[in-house]
Amino acid sequence: MIARARFPAATGERAYTHFPDVHAGLSEPTDGVVEDTVRIEPLTKTDLAPAVQLAVRVLRVRPGDRGEQFASDITGDRRQMFVAKANGQVVAYGRATELAADEAGPETPAGYYLSGVLVEPALRRRGIALALTQARLRWVFARTDEVFYVAGAGNVASLRLHTALGFQEVKRFGSERSAAGVDVLSRLARTGPAVTSARSPTTGDPSSWPHLLPPMTHRL
Repeated sequence: MIARARFPAATGERAYTHFPDVHAGLSEPTDGVVEDTVRIEPLTKTDLAPAVQLAVRVLRVRPGDRGEQFASDITGDRRQMFVAKANGQVVAYGRATELAADEAGPETPAGYYLSGVLVEPALRRRGIALALTQARLRWVFARTDEVFYVAGAGNVASLRLHTALGFQEVKRFGSERSAAGVDVLSRLARTGPAVTSARSPTTGDPSSWPHLLPPMTHRL
């Protein structure tokens, strides 16, 4: 049985996604102003350096490894990155990209994949990853009727989050990238009216499709 997600078709109407209030607060920023919401937005050039800095600090990767990759999420027409901002600062990001067959793993299908979620450690377990996933699903479902996701079998929190959204496991395969040595491929199909080509964005530049993805807010 194929899991299906009920997301609205992309239209010219407002399409703000509402997320549950998880009743948590941000620590007070240096300017003394405290916000209790996080904005979910497509990545822009202004956000590029802060997003890279977040990855470098939390994942301990080299800046160049992420800088080039993230920049392609702005200019590419088959990939997109979303950032979560609190007090104007990038505190999380998540990516979606179209991959060729076998690119996500052995015998994995071609299609759009969710990947690369990273949340500021101090702000985890507050629904930000869910908000980013909702935004990416909306973006993907403006282009196709199904989306895939690959995670290590030991990444229980991420697997549970996606299962709660309706993703169903397709297969498992050996992977050197996973600490458990096994990756899980999951799939989600959308329901509802098909998105017409006239309404589907043809560029990764968010300024060209604001009617599909207005900034969303997630209350902490």
